Amino acid sequence: MKQVAQERSYRTLLRRLLTISGLAIVSLLALVMSPVILILVGLMSFIPGYTTTPRAAAFFYGYLTHEWAGLARFFWLWLRYREPEQKLEKAREIQTWWAQSLFDMGCWLFRVKVEVSGQEDVLEGGCALLFSRHTSMGDTVLPLLYFGKARNENLRYVIKQELQISPCLDIGGHLLPNVFVDRSGSDSERAVASIKDLVTSANASQSVLIYPEGTRFTQKKHDQLRNKHPKLHDQLGRWPGLLPPRLGGVLGMLEVNPGKDIVFLAHAGFEGSANIHDLLGGGWLDQKIRLHFWRVPFNAIPKDDWQEFMFREWDCMQHKVNQLSAEITA
Repeated sequence: MKQVAQERSYRTLLRRLLTISGLAIVSLLALVMSPVILILVGLMSFIPGYTTTPRAAAFFYGYLTHEWAGLARFFWLWLRYREPEQKLEKAREIQTWWAQSLFDMGCWLFRVKVEVSGQEDVLEGGCALLFSRHTSMGDTVLPLLYFGKARNENLRYVIKQELQISPCLDIGGHLLPNVFVDRSGSDSERAVASIKDLVTSANASQSVLIYPEGTRFTQKKHDQLRNKHPKLHDQLGRWPGLLPPRLGGVLGMLEVNPGKDIVFLAHAGFEGSANIHDLLGGGWLDQKIRLHFWRVPFNAIPKDDWQEFMFREWDCMQHKVNQLSAEITA
């Protein structure tokens, strides 16, 4: 066990050395090249398909600034606080500040408007297992800001390993009780076991979040699943705007659920920020975002056949996404 822990610490140290070094190189290049970048993005803004390049560039520079500010705060946390409870509380404050600041900056730059429904009813209940739709990097902060922060409680995340490329997400994500999972399926049993542990160790003041789709929805991914997995044809036809839920982690959470309700989060509007080209081409400019929460009490969750339960709720998710999209269009 000691050797395994040492190897894990070595891999973590190496990863952070690489990611922070990469951040430093990118930041230095961005600073040195800023006059050229300023001229280039100004010219690109006149090209159809690249009209919001200046706004995207401003967000990129803002992101770099937030990464360094977050690292400085984590360094101060390491220097100043020794008690585990204090470290957890301060890490949670940094996490919330980082997410809120980046989200506010994105909304300001792209003139995004957010409207929420169902939140008041959901906030009144206890902590929950939170299942959210996933279409963009931008929607990853929604559960934290509109549920966790709104309730002033801890929110545990099931996060994909790839996000460890961000030093702030890496350091903050490991300081707090979260699980980074490998989505390739090469070690799915260990991943499910880790997710179960995350749920069973959560106390009465902690909710646990997972994105059942496992990755961001795009029409391309939807079509690829249809071509590669004929067995999923019925599910893909049933949910044209969603990816079928990956049941390993979700069913594992339901299996060990200690008594928490389930909260679902549907949203629409983030499809315009699914990739870099959308941000450059104006896909997110003046976008309207609609969010809707609903809660399923613990005593209403079936004690078996959780797959059918999830499929019924995913039908509700698709219906609500359609409704929210229609509201945005109207």
